[in-house]
Amino acid sequence: MFSEDTILLFYEITDVIIAGLSNGSVYALMAVGMTLVYGVTKAFNFAYGDFFNMGGYLAWILIVGLGLQFGGYFTVILIVMPILFGVGYGLEKFLVAPLRKRPDWENRVMMLTLGLGLFLSNLYMVVFGVKLKSLPPILDGILEIGQIVFSYQDIMIFVMSLGGILLFGWMLNNTRTGLAVRAVAQNPAGAKIVGINIQRVFAATFAISTVMVGFGGILLSQKLFINPTSGGAIMVKAWVVTAFGGMGSIRGGLYAAFIIGMMEAFVGWTFGMSYTIIALFVLLLATLVIRPQGLMGKGA
Repeated sequence: MFSEDTILLFYEITDVIIAGLSNGSVYALMAVGMTLVYGVTKAFNFAYGDFFNMGGYLAWILIVGLGLQFGGYFTVILIVMPILFGVGYGLEKFLVAPLRKRPDWENRVMMLTLGLGLFLSNLYMVVFGVKLKSLPPILDGILEIGQIVFSYQDIMIFVMSLGGILLFGWMLNNTRTGLAVRAVAQNPAGAKIVGINIQRVFAATFAISTVMVGFGGILLSQKLFINPTSGGAIMVKAWVVTAFGGMGSIRGGLYAAFIIGMMEAFVGWTFGMSYTIIALFVLLLATLVIRPQGLMGKGA
C-alpha cells in the first residue's frame, strides 16, 4: 500500500518526534525554573546555565568519578538535589538579598549573576579540565513496537522530566511554601501584610529553580557533552524558551519548551544540528516583533 521510502520516512519522523519530546521535557524543567524566579522576584539569574552544568558535573563525579553502583541515578538524585537546593538558597540569601536594599538593584543582580556564571565556568575548567564529559544512559536498550523503535533513554528522560514538572505543580498548589510563592508572585505587598516572610520566599524560589535546572542537567547530560563553557548556550536556550512562552508565565514556558524541542529536532533532522541555534534566534526575533509578550505573557 505504501512504498518502502514512505514507510522509512514515517519511522524517521517518529524518531524525530520522540527526540523532540524528550528534549522538550527537559527544556520545560529549565523554563519553569527561570520563569519562577522572574515571576516571583522580578530578577534574572544569569548564572542559570552554570547551575545546569553543576547538576551534570556532580552526577558525573558520583557515577563516573566514584563509580557509584548502589541505586544508580536514584541515589544520585537524592544526593545532588539537596546540594543544589542549598546552593540556590545561599545564592539568594547571602548575595542577592543584600542588593535589594540598594538603588537600581535589578542591574546589580544581573551583574552579580553574570560574574558568578563566569566564576563557575572557570572553576569547572580548573577542576574538571576542558575535556568533554558525558553521563551513561539511565537505561540501555530499545523498545520495539512493530517497526517503530523507542530508546529507553529518551523514554526515561521524558518520564523523569514530566515527573519533576508534576511534582513542582503539586508543590505550588498543596504546600505552604508553594502557596506562599504564589501569593508573593501575585501581590508581594499583600503577602507581606498577611505575614508571609517575603525574603524566605525569594530564597526558596531561587533554591527550587536551581534544583530544577540542575535536574535538567543530570538528564540532558546523558545526550549532550558537558564542558565548562556550555552553561552559556544553556542559558541562552532557557532564556529563549522563557521569552517565547511569556515572561512570568509558567504555562507559557511549558508550551514553549515542547514547541522549541520539536522545532530543534526537525531542524536538526532536516538541515543539521548546527542550524538549530540559528532557528532559535529566528524564532526569538519573530516573537519580539509579532508578539513581544510571548505566547501566554501579558502586555505591558
